[in-house]
Amino acid sequence: MAIAPLFADLRSPELVLGWGVIDRLQGTADPAEWKDIQHAAAARQKEFIAGRSLVRQLGYSLGLPDAPVRRAKDRSPRWPTDRLGSLSHCTTLCAGAVSKYNATQSIGIDIESIGRVETKLWPTLFTAGERHYLDRLEPTVARLEATIFFSAKESFYKCQYPLTQSWVGFQDVELERLEDKLLRISPTTSAIKPWHKSPIYVDSVDEQHIATLTLFHG
Repeated sequence: MAIAPLFADLRSPELVLGWGVIDRLQGTADPAEWKDIQHAAAARQKEFIAGRSLVRQLGYSLGLPDAPVRRAKDRSPRWPTDRLGSLSHCTTLCAGAVSKYNATQSIGIDIESIGRVETKLWPTLFTAGERHYLDRLEPTVARLEATIFFSAKESFYKCQYPLTQSWVGFQDVELERLEDKLLRISPTTSAIKPWHKSPIYVDSVDEQHIATLTLFHG
């Protein structure tokens, strides 16, 4: 089952990232993991199995042993004690990140289909400053950039949640582009915390998808 690399410049002996096609990452679920999805809809089962297969293979590449990734009560992955990670799905693809424990304090990854974020959703998803930036872009560029900004907020949320156990709304943070593949995030409704200082990385998956990543090293 082929896995393609993501964020190749960030890969290390302690951190690996990749993506794969959901339909190609199917197989027999770990019995412990299956307990968490045995009553779920078929589509959700496929996503779950694919994601667990992906992070299992990523873990192998770091020399980590096989171990189930159960689902916590809040539906987030419950990682084995020797690793941290993050998972994301879109309609046909999934993306994952796995690091050895203590290599980083938290990870958030997200994968999105370009164009999923329609203009009518911008007032809900983006701050006035972000909308002003998007409105000045050529439509095709704005379509891509809106997808990236939405994804970046998703990956940031996944990264900060294990640290804070707190909800962060789309209007609670604001993004700023630093470079072609790098964003900065700032709080709009609270004081700056250490995890706000982590850059958000952007990578192209294929012509229809992008991924973002937030790493917090402490």
